[in-house]
Amino acid sequence: MKWQLNNIKFPIYNLGPGKRIGIWVQGCSLACTGCINKTLWSEKGGDSLDVLEVYNNMALMADDFDGITISGGEPFEQYEQLIAFLHLIKLKTRLHIYCFTGYDLSELEELYPDQLYMKYIDQIMTGRFEQDKWSEDNLRGSSNQKLYNFQNGRAELLLNPDTSNNWSIFIGDDQQIHMSAIPKNNELKQIEADLKQHNINKKFI
Repeated sequence: MKWQLNNIKFPIYNLGPGKRIGIWVQGCSLACTGCINKTLWSEKGGDSLDVLEVYNNMALMADDFDGITISGGEPFEQYEQLIAFLHLIKLKTRLHIYCFTGYDLSELEELYPDQLYMKYIDQIMTGRFEQDKWSEDNLRGSSNQKLYNFQNGRAELLLNPDTSNNWSIFIGDDQQIHMSAIPKNNELKQIEADLKQHNINKKFI
């Protein structure tokens, strides 16, 4: 089974608790206005990887990490691949699973009545990004988004989750800068200005 992924980065110290592996899926039809990851909208980008191969690579590193975070893109638009991967992770490792989705919980319940995602995901951030509702906690893109715990097949809304101001930065083989974080309002503009002072012209689009 092939899984269309854009990127796998580690270690990251945000987007969930502890030291984590980040997986960004490719493809999202929700197309939220103001999205900072528009390059992940197309289904044709990224790489087509075998789910079992991705799992095997994660399993080799599992003891060195606290969890895996799956973002995108929209993870639930490749539902079979997502569930197959999570099943293997939960069967063979103790890694905490944190997932981002643009769907509301009620939409997930309607789209995927098997509710297998509740069995495998530990925490999930739900809801469309709304650019007029910027969040200031670095946990979510906009304040309308909600974080849930899944335990024993039930969802529990987290009203006061822990925050993190950490950023994880990587330089790819293509010399592109990759950052893992959820920016606050105008934070990307400030980063662009700081980089420009060092003769690095970087625009976030």
